[in-house]
Amino acid sequence: MKEFMTKMVPVNLSDRFPFKCRMCGACCRHVRESVPLESLDAFRLAKHLRDKGENVSCVEDVLAAYAEPVLLSENGYTVFMLKTAGADDACIFLKDNRCTIHSVHPRACRTYPIAVGPYELGGYEQYLSMEQPHHYSGPQMSVKKWIQKRCSKQDFEFLNTDIGSVQEIERLLKRIPEQNRTRAVMMFLFYKYSDYDLDKSFFPQFKSNNDKLLAALRKMADDGDN
Repeated sequence: MKEFMTKMVPVNLSDRFPFKCRMCGACCRHVRESVPLESLDAFRLAKHLRDKGENVSCVEDVLAAYAEPVLLSENGYTVFMLKTAGADDACIFLKDNRCTIHSVHPRACRTYPIAVGPYELGGYEQYLSMEQPHHYSGPQMSVKKWIQKRCSKQDFEFLNTDIGSVQEIERLLKRIPEQNRTRAVMMFLFYKYSDYDLDKSFFPQFKSNNDKLLAALRKMADDGDN
């Protein structure tokens, strides 16, 4: 993860860059702990695989089979990343140089080579991946248009809520006493990733889960302060 981030450079929404997909699969290799599977991604993937007849009945089935938790901070903030396979650490969904879940591939894959992450002072910021320089030719496009073209209204709703709560969640986890940290992280993972009904709309569930998570973490942090 750290090595991957060293190849990212910050960009503004108005910045322009050239990019052309070469269908080479290079961006899907050497991606260990590099492709985040956000809760919306996992929800979509679970529905997709279930509808295809695979043995998937809930988001947890997808996480167990295709993802692994990666700790982002010492306070316990954790994200799921897609698993990799083979000597070249290729994405677990790369077969014969093609993505087998292209219709529901994660937001990080759709917006590549642009990555969006939380800004330290609130909101979010954009980065341009420079790991595959042979991609940088072709027509120019602004960062803003690139993202808008590849993200739906639901993606933006999720992104605003999810990234909007990152800083507070991190602050709350930091305040929680170490002896209660494991319980707090398990609660974090449950509400962020697991507590979903695939037959119901995602965003109302996510918003409700996020509110429940924040309320629970605030109580644990306040109890620790007393």
